[in-house]
Amino acid sequence: MSEPYRAVVFDMDGVLVDTEPAFFEGVNIVLEREAGRQIAWERYQRLLGTSVEETWRELMSMLDLEGDLEHYMRHFGKVLLDCLARPRDPLPGAEALLDALTQRDVPYALATSSWGPWKDLVLKSAGLEDRFAVAVTGDAVAHDKPAPDIYLRAAELLGVTAARCIALEDTAPGIASAKAAGMYAVQARAASTACPPIAQADLVIERLEDFPVVMLV
Repeated sequence: MSEPYRAVVFDMDGVLVDTEPAFFEGVNIVLEREAGRQIAWERYQRLLGTSVEETWRELMSMLDLEGDLEHYMRHFGKVLLDCLARPRDPLPGAEALLDALTQRDVPYALATSSWGPWKDLVLKSAGLEDRFAVAVTGDAVAHDKPAPDIYLRAAELLGVTAARCIALEDTAPGIASAKAAGMYAVQARAASTACPPIAQADLVIERLEDFPVVMLV
């Protein structure tokens, strides 16, 4: 019989807080200012879960944009701070799930592709700033999702073997990252920007209330 799972590692955007619309808004603000362009949600949504660098590299290719990648990324970083600072509630069930893990003495961490300042703003705007003693961001690792670096680092900081962790994700790059780290990967589809069920996920849930807490000891 395999050993039980002992910790949970959460993605943030689209899992705990419905922030993807803010990222989409920030992208279009930068596109409009820099190139007089916009991108429709139907084209943009395939970029969900990718790193900032990969997102802008793909956008420049998709829209045949001229200019410097680093310039777009810097501009986006500044614009996004305003978009993310607006108050927003955690997704339904997020706080109850964190409470349930705390009551069971189950350690948990955050593993997000968002940069550190963005992570801080999102958690503060949602009232979750005191919830995560362990948090790893995309700008703190050598390789962002879908590489396993973020999840491996989170497991290391928790002091739990990655194979004994359950990852809660919402996008294909995130699921791939968690699986590459050796974690049990759960796809949550609670956000307004929920992706279709991802075949590589070990479990797909429609609500955070359906997270399998019973798998943890």
